[in-house]
Amino acid sequence: MEDVKIDKENRVITGRAVVYNSMSNELRTMSGDKFREIIMPGALRESIDKNDVLAFKEHNPVYLLGRKSAGTLMLEDRADGLYVKIDVPKTSYGDDTLVSAERGDLRGFSFGFNNPRSKNYVRSGEKIREIQSLNLREVSVVSSPAYSETTLSVMRNEDFVENLDKEQGEKVDAPAPEVRKEDKAPETPAVVQPEVQKVDKSKDYELRFKFLSLDKK
Repeated sequence: MEDVKIDKENRVITGRAVVYNSMSNELRTMSGDKFREIIMPGALRESIDKNDVLAFKEHNPVYLLGRKSAGTLMLEDRADGLYVKIDVPKTSYGDDTLVSAERGDLRGFSFGFNNPRSKNYVRSGEKIREIQSLNLREVSVVSSPAYSETTLSVMRNEDFVENLDKEQGEKVDAPAPEVRKEDKAPETPAVVQPEVQKVDKSKDYELRFKFLSLDKK
């Protein structure tokens, strides 16, 4: 792992959780739109100072690995990115994290944030989100990094902003919202009435008439 180091004896994981000026792999919004992302230097400065940042395994709060206020997560904002040091707890999932990281199953870092302030544009046909600032909430040791160049992954909780600056005046149409077809109500089957058998009463009348004629005689 390029930027992740494991000290199993001292139960410490260190590395660069965020790298600046590096293009991500292709990412997707929750609605499926594709884009790539760049974090600009200084984007984390304010939230690092103010927030009680947490460290997780795979963004799962159940697997809490460290906390800034407890001194078990240390953050250092450098010119090329955010460096972290996690004192892994002596728990079963802490042991699992160290083993998985040492084996290479956990391949890098990721981070969770909200309230990004970004510049969005199109370059060479790709949507780019250039983040100037964000509100960092957590960092995580993860198995599937989105930034292959820096072995880190990004956890987003906001969709890509569709208001893009157009490259060379090129117009990019926002995808039409999905229109859900209404389900047709099932057709009510026709009710078939049973055929009524018609009773021929002509013979009955004929017999009664003969009977009355004989009685009068």
